Amino acid sequence: MGCTANPFDEVTLTVVIDEPHPWQELTYSSLWKTLVYTKGDRIVQEHVPASVQTVNVVVPRGRTSVFCAYPLGSLIPWGGFYIPGSSKTVHLTQREGVLADLLVESWALNPQALGSVDASVLGMLVGDGRLVDQHHLVMGLLDGSLQSPKFLKPLSVTFGDLPDGRWVSELVGGSSFYLLWGEEVTVSVGDGTMRWLNKERGLSLTLMVDLTERRSIATVNNAPQW
Repeated sequence: MGCTANPFDEVTLTVVIDEPHPWQELTYSSLWKTLVYTKGDRIVQEHVPASVQTVNVVVPRGRTSVFCAYPLGSLIPWGGFYIPGSSKTVHLTQREGVLADLLVESWALNPQALGSVDASVLGMLVGDGRLVDQHHLVMGLLDGSLQSPKFLKPLSVTFGDLPDGRWVSELVGGSSFYLLWGEEVTVSVGDGTMRWLNKERGLSLTLMVDLTERRSIATVNNAPQW
């Protein structure tokens, strides 16, 4: 997938989505993705087939651009950034996915302010983003008052009465677990929505966490098809 840039004010980037997804390794099948990225003041979205791992895109040369590739259109994304003057190859990873998703979701609030952020430095400060007060972070970026991110404590969540089997986290290095009927398991989680796949039962477990309010909601549904 490719395109041509105006060499004076645009740059062509190669966006690479090659980090293995835990569900892909579990099912031995690739996942299609929805690529969402910032292009100046706009947000661009395009479908990326399961067989495609590399996409060429054109973005403004002098602005930060943020990239998210959402597996199956809605799972926790792989993320990455282009900073003016940096490499023209952008490798997307889950580690940067939460921050990238937050910036993409907030872009319309002030594209000029967020487009001038050095996302590589911000990424080093934030880490994987699941333990950051996201409202505090975005407000600080928008009004220029951010000195350092505000971190929150992880939440311990206990699962019981789940169908037995192996539940595989969508996160690389996430809290996958195996349950027998009637057992319980406790996991430590960060903010946001995360999922586990039980291939044998054809089920997915979705957990929505609000670290600020210290609460969570879990649901079990049919596993997504791809």
